[in-house]
Amino acid sequence: MTLIFQNSRHEERVIANPSKVEEVSKEIQKFIDDHNFKSYYTRVWEENGRIKFDVGSYTEFFYLEGITFEEYQKAVQ
Repeated sequence: MTLIFQNSRHEERVIANPSKVEEVSKEIQKFIDDHNFKSYYTRVWEENGRIKFDVGSYTEFFYLEGITFEEYQKAVQ
């Protein structure tokens, strides 16, 4: 899997390559902690074949590739 951060200019960069779904939220939390951002919620949905994570920023998002939304949902339940 590939975890991608998209900044407010829609530029994307890979921030992690988690091998397990359980690592995804930890990698996102580490990234937002490292950038002094506070997240009060996380919304997750599929968009254009990728899993999109909204952690409270209006302009910055995380994307997960290499797993389907259905596989992701099953793994986090």
